[in-house]
Amino acid sequence: MRRILSIVIALVFLASLLVPLTQASTANVSSAQKKKLKFEFLSLPWFPESDKAAEIIAKELEPIGIKLDLVRQESSIMYPRIMNTHDYDSFALAVSQDPDASGMLLSFHSSNAVPGGSNYWMYTNPAVDKLIDQVLTETDHEKLKQMAWRIQEILTGGPFIPVYLADDIHVLRAEWKNYTVMPGGVIEAYNIWSILYMYKEGAKGEMVFRIAFPSDILSTNPLMATDFRSLWILNLIYDPLVRLNPKLQVVPWLAESWEVSSDGKTYTFHLVKNAKWHDGQPLTADDVVFSFNYAAKNKASRYADVVKLIDHVEKVDDYTVKFVLKNPSPFFLIKLATGSVYIVPKHIWEGKPVDWSNPKPIGSGPFKFQERVQGERVVLVRNDDWWYSSKPNINKIVMVVIPNAETRFLAIKRGEVDTERYSTSATLIPQIKKDPNLNLVTAPGIWLIYIAFNYQRISDPAVFKAINYAINRTEIVEKVVGGYGTPVYTVLNPVWHGDLANTNIKF
Repeated sequence: MRRILSIVIALVFLASLLVPLTQASTANVSSAQKKKLKFEFLSLPWFPESDKAAEIIAKELEPIGIKLDLVRQESSIMYPRIMNTHDYDSFALAVSQDPDASGMLLSFHSSNAVPGGSNYWMYTNPAVDKLIDQVLTETDHEKLKQMAWRIQEILTGGPFIPVYLADDIHVLRAEWKNYTVMPGGVIEAYNIWSILYMYKEGAKGEMVFRIAFPSDILSTNPLMATDFRSLWILNLIYDPLVRLNPKLQVVPWLAESWEVSSDGKTYTFHLVKNAKWHDGQPLTADDVVFSFNYAAKNKASRYADVVKLIDHVEKVDDYTVKFVLKNPSPFFLIKLATGSVYIVPKHIWEGKPVDWSNPKPIGSGPFKFQERVQGERVVLVRNDDWWYSSKPNINKIVMVVIPNAETRFLAIKRGEVDTERYSTSATLIPQIKKDPNLNLVTAPGIWLIYIAFNYQRISDPAVFKAINYAINRTEIVEKVVGGYGTPVYTVLNPVWHGDLANTNIKF
């Protein structure tokens, strides 16, 4: 009954567009599209979570008179069309999620509707721009929440249509115990807790954790690395000022405590006093000040979202650092915790170019770099002098490159590796469940599957609302990922963004 009602509502919304075809509301729809509402629909064939969803959505929209012609293109062709030239009608894709809601909201600001900007759908709305600008500096959480909810209400009539949040599906060797399951998965870059507390039951001698990557890391430069593979490794070598706990809350790390001024613009961080770099040198406020000043001066990509908030950073004493922001920011701490903003040693990086390859990285984290054989493996060993209150159970981490997905799974079954870096295909779940040597571990993942339209070509909210009602998100989750996912109706979701997600909105 609910499905029938949704289709009826979709047809009502669509009728508001199709009847007055000459009205100004359809000014941005081409004449051919006015007659048939027919669009080219781009999709990536190698990403099944969005590609299969695209197939289903195209079929679900046919009964209400919207024709999506599915065209599969490789990344090298599709991405430039979407992100640079904006030469497209519509597409299906995925966007990564984290607890920093400002990133998702800013992707709807008109200032980002430019080549290379994050507003790929070219959405422009002065009312939304104003609300986003206010959210970025609002430190009263209740006021911030109400504005975020209002933004989401308006965007239900926009060209970005969220579909579902895919689960992270991980297979682990059953002998590994005491791992931590949190949003993003058991082996996500935000989740350092699994690596810290896991142990191998029955291990004799060294406790070695072997993880298969589909390809090699791209960088050991903590200031410039952007790929998730590199960041997973760097996250174990370097430390940030603050981290996320398993509930996605900001908790102390190198900064053991902090105070915020009454105007919300000054953060004073107190550093732990026993932290050392892997070469034995002490980590002090000089390293923190250097890291941020160096990153700002050299436009280090890893720090970009944080440094644009900062007016200046100053040393108070050897273990106290003051950050003065340009404006109050409710997202400053969460950006420090989620941005992979690591502190680097001044005595090593001073005088180096920002794109230095950093072939033998020296950090302050729980694991030390031992070796890298490009294209084959990276080896880390436990830092027994780590400053943290408890040391990892794992003695050594070996990342091995295994390009083929089936080969990676077989390597796990045979015990040659213990898990793989990314989510395992849902099609393998029956095999995993039958094997007593394997554990299936699922959690809400980082990938939000969505479809989007080019707002420069079509901007009528009736079409977008009709699509929202016509697609069956629950059915899509079941058919695409075997039910391992969560339907999502707004640009923010409660898994990652908590109470900033407007859960009153459903179709």
